[in-house]
Amino acid sequence: MPVPSRLIASFEEESFYHIICKSVAERVLFKTEENKRYFLSGYAKLLYNFIDTYAYCIMNNHVHWLIRTKSVPALISFLNNVPVRDLTITQKRFIAGSCTYHELIEQQFNRFFISYSLAYNKENNMKGHLFNRPFKRIAIADEIHFTTLIVYIHANPLKHGLMRDFYKYKWSSYQSLISDQPTKMMREETLEWFGGKKRFIETHHGMSEWYYSHESAGE
Repeated sequence: MPVPSRLIASFEEESFYHIICKSVAERVLFKTEENKRYFLSGYAKLLYNFIDTYAYCIMNNHVHWLIRTKSVPALISFLNNVPVRDLTITQKRFIAGSCTYHELIEQQFNRFFISYSLAYNKENNMKGHLFNRPFKRIAIADEIHFTTLIVYIHANPLKHGLMRDFYKYKWSSYQSLISDQPTKMMREETLEWFGGKKRFIETHHGMSEWYYSHESAGE
């Protein structure tokens, strides 16, 4: 069945998106905590120079992110400082002006998913695709969408019945955003959006009760 067009939005510069990757046939994506750490390190390596990350949550068979794409000048500046031998064909084409912005960002995500899939399959003596294709990317419609999505992503463990105290969940960005430890997340911008750390926490607790007592659309 074709994926609805609204779930596979085209990437544009300096725009916000809800990214969802889900496993084929509900397969478990992470058998160990080391798998999750490897997944996050691969994300940082292959995507942090192309996008800014505001929230994420790793579940058993899918992952959510809220991201903002970087500007074209920022990407050109970064790629021009990468040794030519290390550039992909798509990256070279983007620098030369023969590749669209969407193609570049989509390829970076696909490189990340393929990289993890190869490592996971090798470790588990498996073959074949691990993630559904294409991965979902939904353009953020407005400020309300942005706010509710951050809470929805962090409250996903509660939605799926893993734990009611979702704020204690180890594999989301919630703890990283409220801590004082170094992070590559857009912590300052995210907390300021909610009116500070205190309001960030209060909003999550208040809105999560809605997610607990209602059926919400999405994964």
